[in-house]
Amino acid sequence: MKIYLAPLEGLTDYTLRNPFEEVYGQGKVDKYFTPFISPNSSERFLTKEMRDIDRLNNTNKNVIPQVMTNSSKDFIWTIKKLYEEFGYKEINLNAGCPSGTVVSKGKGSGFLGDLDKMEKFFYETFSNPYIEANNIKISVKTRIGLNDSDHWEDILDIYNKFKLEELIIHPRIRSDFYKNDVKLEAFNLALKKSTNKVVYNGDIFTRRDYLEFIDKFPDCQAVMLGRGLIADPALIDVLKADNPKDYVRDLEYDKERLSKFHQRVLEERLKIMSGDKHAIHRMKEMWCYMEYVLDDKKDVKLVKKSQKMEEYKLAVKVLLNNTNIEEKEHISFWKKH
Repeated sequence: MKIYLAPLEGLTDYTLRNPFEEVYGQGKVDKYFTPFISPNSSERFLTKEMRDIDRLNNTNKNVIPQVMTNSSKDFIWTIKKLYEEFGYKEINLNAGCPSGTVVSKGKGSGFLGDLDKMEKFFYETFSNPYIEANNIKISVKTRIGLNDSDHWEDILDIYNKFKLEELIIHPRIRSDFYKNDVKLEAFNLALKKSTNKVVYNGDIFTRRDYLEFIDKFPDCQAVMLGRGLIADPALIDVLKADNPKDYVRDLEYDKERLSKFHQRVLEERLKIMSGDKHAIHRMKEMWCYMEYVLDDKKDVKLVKKSQKMEEYKLAVKVLLNNTNIEEKEHISFWKKH
C-alpha cells in the first residue's frame, strides 16, 4: 500500500514534512503534498509559498505541490513556474477544500457546483501544448459533491474524460466539512468506474481504521492520511508493516521519537517565525492532534496556556515526562481541519 501525507494548511509545510521524514518517514511516505498554492493576478507566488516549494527547503524528492484555482489560465502559468523554476513534474489540483471563503469563489469543493465550467477547465488544461510537450502529470484531490452527492457519478464521468495521474477522493460533500460518516459507497463506485488510479482519503486515524478499510477495499493501492499521521506519527510503521494486524509497537520508543519530532519541528519553525507568539501558536496546532494519543491529557492544558517560549518549552517537558503514548483503537477528533 502506498501512503501519502495529506496537505493541511498551517501544519504540513516543509517545517513539518522534513522532520517527519527524518524521524518517521525514512522512505515510508510515498508522497508528501504541500498546502495549496493560490494563484493571483500578479502571476507571482507569495513569500510563504515560495519558501514551501523551494527545493532547498525540501529534502524529499517525493513532494507534490497542490494548487487551488478554478481558472485554467492561472493553473497553467502556475504549472509552468513550478516546472521551470522548481522542477516539479506532478501537480495536484485542490477540488475539495470546504472553507466558506474558498467555496464562495467557486474554488476547492465549490468547483464541484459548476460541472460545465469544471469540464472546460480540464479540457483547456490537458490540451495545452506546453503541458503535453513536457508530460506534466496532474492529479486531483476531490470531494464527491457540493451540497449533496447526487451528481457524484456525473463528476466522476468528467474526471474519466482526462488522463489524471491520480484521483484522490475524500468521500464527503462540502457541507459535511470533516463531520459525519464518510460515504464509502461513493468511493466504491469510483473504484469500479474510474478510468484513473484512485486513492482514498478520509478518517483513517488508527490501526483498526486501516485494517477495516483494507478489508473492505483490498484492491485500493494507495491511501492519504492527514490528521491520523499528525496525531500519531508512528502509525506510519503500522501502515507500512508486512503484517499491519500483528505488528508490535514499541510505545516507549514512539514517545522518544515524538519528543524528537516535536523538537525538530520547533527548531525549523523558529528559523522563519519572529516572536514567540506565532511559533507557539503553530506548535499548539500540532498538540490539538497529538494529545489524542496520550494516556493523560491534563498537562496539555499547560502547553495550550503558555504564551512565552520558555514557558512553552517547560510545559512540553512536563507533559512528556508525565504522560505516555497509547495506541488507540478509535479516535474522534474535534471539528478541526
